[in-house]
Amino acid sequence: MHEAVPKTDHPLDVLDHFAGATPELARLRALRPELIELEQRAYDVLFQTATGHATGPRTAPATATGTGVSAAERAAAALAVAVEHRRGPAVDHYRTLLDTAAGDTTTADRIIARAPLDGDTATATATPRRIAAAVAHARLLTHTPAEGGPDALRAAGFTDPQIVTLAQTIAFANHQMQLAAGLALLATGDSGTGTDPGTPSTTVAGGPWYTTDVLTWRPAVRPLAAEELSEEHRTALAGKARVDTPYFRTLGHDLGILAVRTAIDLAAFTAEGGLPRAERELAATAVSLYNGCVYCVSVHARLTARLHGDPAPVRRFLAYGSTAVLGRRWKLIARLAAGLAPVPATAAEADVEALRALGLTELALVDLVHCAAFFGWANRLMLSLGSVEGEAQENGERKAAG
Repeated sequence: MHEAVPKTDHPLDVLDHFAGATPELARLRALRPELIELEQRAYDVLFQTATGHATGPRTAPATATGTGVSAAERAAAALAVAVEHRRGPAVDHYRTLLDTAAGDTTTADRIIARAPLDGDTATATATPRRIAAAVAHARLLTHTPAEGGPDALRAAGFTDPQIVTLAQTIAFANHQMQLAAGLALLATGDSGTGTDPGTPSTTVAGGPWYTTDVLTWRPAVRPLAAEELSEEHRTALAGKARVDTPYFRTLGHDLGILAVRTAIDLAAFTAEGGLPRAERELAATAVSLYNGCVYCVSVHARLTARLHGDPAPVRRFLAYGSTAVLGRRWKLIARLAAGLAPVPATAAEADVEALRALGLTELALVDLVHCAAFFGWANRLMLSLGSVEGEAQENGERKAAG
């Protein structure tokens, strides 16, 4: 039995377009109407000047976020992400934004063909150095976010606030692609990524470097000092704990997207009903394990254990990954969440149907998709803007173990 669908007057928006714009998709998204509004607002902040709901590309401003990252740089980065995720409607959309902003089609053609971009501006057909750097950074953050540090961007002339804006743009675009894949899968049984439905489920590896201990994250971009935070920053951070955290103060360089990102985080993880909070945190942990984000794993595994009341299965998950003994429900939740993390997503209809057979409601499944996709955003920021103490050594151990 399906839940009653809340009424919404929200028109077709960008995420609807990326996910297929079917009536069933609209019905499922309407179960969490606040997230419909917030997802579109995040897009508007990063890619549009005006608020509201776009049914297609509009002329993008030069510096929508106010840090000086150009419309062409943001659109090129998002296009590169869409290409890697094989999301056709998103490729078309971000290509149009880039063509409009850049005034030609050459750069978009090269990105779509995955051709090298020439950063030398000596010739008329060369790609500007900053756009080439933004695209290279987008590919790194999409596939290997731990390798996406800021040095190459600094060499191309990006300031610290601009590095944060670009990281937010790329991480958000990955989030969009994974959210579109998950919602399309719920609505139609097909994620739209072209993945063979018979492909084995994605697995995650555990290891001794994963822990529920409190870890220290070291920023690679200067965080705002506490005295630099405005009242708007403090409101956007939604609590003293975030104000006191270097990670969130680093994100404070771009207040516009920080505010809406915080709102999406809270709406996805704390909304009443649907998937129990411990299982939302389990989904976050599974995606973070897939992406190798030691810090995110520590935070969200700790929350999972506290909310569940028994740390034993969480510890097993961190130690043994997909082979851990978790119980069928948790095993399937982790499997679907992990299946949304690869590029492109590999989650299949069988994963969804198995959870439905266990009694998960449509609202719970929508929550699961939102929480998993949010960590396509969160992990990429955490991994590219800083590192955990000792993480370089831990990464070496992981590679040796693999």
